[in-house]
Amino acid sequence: MEPEKNQKKRFYLRWPWNVLVYVLLAVSLRIFSIPVILLLMWWNRKQQPDGPEEGYCLQRTRKRLIGLIPAALCLLFGGLSLWFFHMGQTLPEEVERLEEEMRIFYYLSPFLGAGLLILGLFLAWRSLRDALCPEKSALAKSIRSQLPYPEEAPPVRELFAMVDRDIKENGAWFGHMAVGREWVLGDEVSRIPRIRGIFGRDEVRSSGSGSNRRVSRILEVWILDDRQRRQVTALKTPKELQGALDCLRQKAPAAVFGTWGSGEYNEAACADADRWQFMELEYRKRRDALEERQNQAGLEQARNQVLTLPDGSVTSRITGDGLRELLLKCRKEGETRSFQLVPGIPFQSGARTFSRLVCFPGRADEQVRLFVEEFSGSPRKPGKYGWMTAVSAWDAETVLGGWLRGEVPPVSGWTLMERTDHGWERALERQ
Repeated sequence: MEPEKNQKKRFYLRWPWNVLVYVLLAVSLRIFSIPVILLLMWWNRKQQPDGPEEGYCLQRTRKRLIGLIPAALCLLFGGLSLWFFHMGQTLPEEVERLEEEMRIFYYLSPFLGAGLLILGLFLAWRSLRDALCPEKSALAKSIRSQLPYPEEAPPVRELFAMVDRDIKENGAWFGHMAVGREWVLGDEVSRIPRIRGIFGRDEVRSSGSGSNRRVSRILEVWILDDRQRRQVTALKTPKELQGALDCLRQKAPAAVFGTWGSGEYNEAACADADRWQFMELEYRKRRDALEERQNQAGLEQARNQVLTLPDGSVTSRITGDGLRELLLKCRKEGETRSFQLVPGIPFQSGARTFSRLVCFPGRADEQVRLFVEEFSGSPRKPGKYGWMTAVSAWDAETVLGGWLRGEVPPVSGWTLMERTDHGWERALERQ
């Protein structure tokens, strides 16, 4: 059964009309357009509570259009510099009257102007490329390069959908940085299994002198992957930085953690080939030790569950491979009956507690239906609410394996069900 879609029609500015409206407002109202544009952006976000319609990755590439602003400034000042030099060529007597500092600037102006024009054209080209040709964007290249076989990577829509799905279902947000189960979406994209080092930067800088002294604070997350490539994401508050680092510590516990500029960072970022190979071996040892402890904990968790097979028989001898084979066998044989996993102690996830997971395998050409029942508070009393969804066989294997380890799937977007005298029925609202 598919998750119920919200039928309420929502009105908001879609791409590219939102950009066109923002530009028209900026041109017509100038500085007074800022509150109007901010209000429209707030309204657009409110009308898309489940995330942007086009997806997080595509939205991020389109936001690169903001790079046209510094590009326009570079082109403007570059053009003015060349115009200044041209005027000096036509009026050499005026050049002789210039002060020494201005005369130096005059002689440097053609080089400065040409450099600014080249820089402005590059910034404009990069912004337009990322926004209008997402398959060639830096974000798409980053995702593609981190796959096991980059040359066999799917089209950009599937690439972005892979990251968007992980962020939507498992993402924890810290400012504009999101940490999912497999991907980290920041100013760039990082695949968590390939992360080798995570470093936080909290630096205060001051410039100027006397009463004109300016103080700025740099808050960044630096991620080093297995290719020694760095992905840097700037954040706004120390709370966002600390939250992101704590979450990444849970997602990539075998990675090296430290602060930017520390000995750990310099050792990892500047390691030569031999040193990096040694650090990779140390990483694998830490990862294998953690996986071994997790597997032992998973076995303990599996021993405390009961599997009810489609024929009604029960067993407590459950493994991930056994569940996978059971699912494939049921789908191959077109089994219409379900099987379920019931833990000895209900699993808690956030504010909810769940007492069982039911799987309806279906035929090979159908989606797998999954159902989780909320714990009533008493082992003898059945639950009143549950959540159901339909997923692919691969996603079903992931959910079943996670449940076996004590992980509850995220039920946001699943269909809310309610127990009635006639069985389970779709519930419109949670009482």
